This record gives sequence, structure tokens and C-alpha cells, in this order.
Amino acid sequence: MNTQTSNATVTFRKPVLKDGLSIYQLIQASPPLDVNSSYLYFLQASHFADTCVVAEYEGNIAGFISAYYRPDVPGSLFVWQVAVSDSLRGQGMAKRLLSALIQQQPPESIRQLCCTIGPSNQASQGLFKSFAKQHGLTLQVEPFITEADFGDLGHEAEELYRLQPESGDCIRLVS
Repeated sequence: MNTQTSNATVTFRKPVLKDGLSIYQLIQASPPLDVNSSYLYFLQASHFADTCVVAEYEGNIAGFISAYYRPDVPGSLFVWQVAVSDSLRGQGMAKRLLSALIQQQPPESIRQLCCTIGPSNQASQGLFKSFAKQHGLTLQVEPFITEADFGDLGHEAEELYRLQPESGDCIRLVS
């Protein structure tokens, strides 16, 4: 654990338009995340701000999570990207971002939390497995996008992760 930031105050909030460039730069510095156009991050920080969270540390964007509600599955919140700066890695920041994302949603709105993860991305797999266990959620993993679907782009397959309460109720975080 990086002791320099372990006791520091991190603020979680919805992004605003002016955060777009900082979010873009954070994603660029966070391999293996796919870097999209800077314009996309401005849209996420404005049009999709209700389903995104930034972690602000010492006046800088040091963490970001983007998500959206799937139009084809009501109550399914799809997490697109999770990024944490080097200075805050190894301190549970990604879990805190996920919790902040869920807590800022309207009550009773999330029936499942979804994301896709490549087979080599052990860090993201660990994050979602640990988050599911911590909050008593069942975790299902199934194939989603194959390497062949990506053509000759050299992108590995993506598996779909689904976290949801066993009861079928809405997700409620447990401490």
C-alpha cells in the first residue's frame, strides 16, 4: 500500500464537462484500458455524468468509472471503464469507485451490475470477484465478444461478468 496517500482525503463526485481532458489523460495512463477519443470522455463527463464517478485527490482526477444503463436489459448497469492513477492503486480505490457509482444511483434502480473483461486482465477480474463476494452478490461469467469478432485488430476476447443478488432484488451494498 502506498502510505503517502492512505490517509489522504479522496472526494468522489459526478464528473463535469471540464473533467473530460483529465479523464482522457487518466485512461491513457491506465493500460490495458482501450483509449477512446477525447471527445467521448467529454460526453461521458456531461451527457453520462449520472452514471460516472471521478475520484479527486489533491485537486486532480485520480480515478474514474464510466457506466450506463443497458437499453436492452432494464435495471442492468454496465460498467465500461475503471481507471485509478498510479498514486492510488493498491488501496481499494476501484472498489470505492464502484460503491460510489452504485450509491449515486436512484434507490431500487440496479438489478445487476455488468462489465466485460479480457481473460488476461487479472486486476479487473479480481476487482469484480472481490466486490461480488464483499456485497453478497452472485457472479456469472460467460463469453461475450470473441477474438474473431474483433477481426485483425489484435484485441483479445471479452467475457461478460454479471453481478446480482441471488434473490433477484435490487443491489444494495452491505458494509
